[in-house]
Amino acid sequence: MNIYRKSLWRVLGLIVAVGAVLAYVAADDSVMAQLFAAKPAPHQQGTQGPVTVKADLVQAKVLSGSDGKVAVGLTLTAAEMPEPIQRPAQHTDLVIVLDRSGSMQGQKIRDAQQAVLRLIDRLTADDRLAVVAYSDGVGTVFPLKPMDAGNRQQAAAAVGRIYSGGGTNLGGGLQRGIETLLQTSAHRRQRKVILISDGLANQGITDPGALGNMASGAVENNFSVSTVGVGLDFNEVLMTTIADHGAGSYYFLENPDAFARVFEKEFDAVRNMAASGLELRVPLRDGVRLIHAGGYPIENKDGYAVVHPGDLLSGQQRKLYLTFQVPTDSIRDYRLGGYTVRFVADGVSSQLEIEDDLTLACVADPKAVAASIDKGEWGDRVVQEDYNRLKEKVADDIRFGRKEAAISKIHEYETQTRAVNDAVGSAKVADNLEKDVQDLRQSVEETFAGAPAAVAEKKKQRSKALQFESHQTRRDKK
Repeated sequence: MNIYRKSLWRVLGLIVAVGAVLAYVAADDSVMAQLFAAKPAPHQQGTQGPVTVKADLVQAKVLSGSDGKVAVGLTLTAAEMPEPIQRPAQHTDLVIVLDRSGSMQGQKIRDAQQAVLRLIDRLTADDRLAVVAYSDGVGTVFPLKPMDAGNRQQAAAAVGRIYSGGGTNLGGGLQRGIETLLQTSAHRRQRKVILISDGLANQGITDPGALGNMASGAVENNFSVSTVGVGLDFNEVLMTTIADHGAGSYYFLENPDAFARVFEKEFDAVRNMAASGLELRVPLRDGVRLIHAGGYPIENKDGYAVVHPGDLLSGQQRKLYLTFQVPTDSIRDYRLGGYTVRFVADGVSSQLEIEDDLTLACVADPKAVAASIDKGEWGDRVVQEDYNRLKEKVADDIRFGRKEAAISKIHEYETQTRAVNDAVGSAKVADNLEKDVQDLRQSVEETFAGAPAAVAEKKKQRSKALQFESHQTRRDKK
């Protein structure tokens, strides 16, 4: 009961910021009419080359004395590129960094080898491939070479000779993969490192922060790092950290027979790249902070928040929610716009400037705050951002066996979100509360039910599955 009392007090504290709004809405039907009739919150948009960026305020006003948290929905859209037959192929450099530790023995290593062989068959003489393998040490199985007929045969033979055994020097493998691309020309080529692991990093550099910083070096040189976690014994926090800092994708493969699909997906993505190396620069003025960026790392530099949200494929649209925190100790306006987006398209660096017309007002009138909420944007943000942040936290609690803490977080989210939605009236949020949240609670209960050995396996499986689902959805990489 104590944990629920503490949770209740936290919920009450969180709701204080919107409590006044809800009271006015409940007491005055005209306010509810204002809320639903309100015009969409301010937005800004810009286009440069194949990329269009649109930013929308979820609400145009924030209540004085509240926690000051507000969100901006950022939509990134790439134009449709001509069909491959009508345009030159984008030549690729791929580096596969394969875990060959003892735990990969048997079916895992065989499936990985077969997947690499299938990838070799798809590459052309203008594409280049390298294979790095790591256990206690690190070795270059096949150096980066074009996949002409002779090199194709040599690469296939080298991959077939990979064997498993030893520990997991993941950091050494990652560093070798990154260095492989740093040592070669990048002219008009799409480049990627794909890191594979089925276990815990236990040799060399093992700290997630240090490995994330290592991966960020790839972004600075206009290539990305994707990660593939195999089975139930790898460290998913480490693998997502590397992928996020490396501006790549993260995959959870419970069964290794899906290796080939991952390689094919990554290769197809590289071939259909419309804009790579996206960098978002957000000016921070007057005490405003950017505290979340769809799960991506945030670097504060020279008065800007800098985020690297990965690449855009031909015709792709992605949406991220940026969460700001503004001071609310005075009645005034804040400027949340003026973004810069940098990217590379067709080998040329471009920069897109978005007009600075996103203005947020800090006001004392709760009715004005209520009327400024964009119901559609708010509902989308809750389901994509807030709910998936909840799933990440629940996954973490499951991983460490904290059942009561997980249930408490679900209860807190449900209570707070339902209170606000009673005023806003989003059908999407109502559906999330009635279906998704209840399913999540039941999943936690089922995970911790049964014999200890079965619970231990369910904890590993469920924490990884939840974390993967939330990662993909929050970053809009579904």
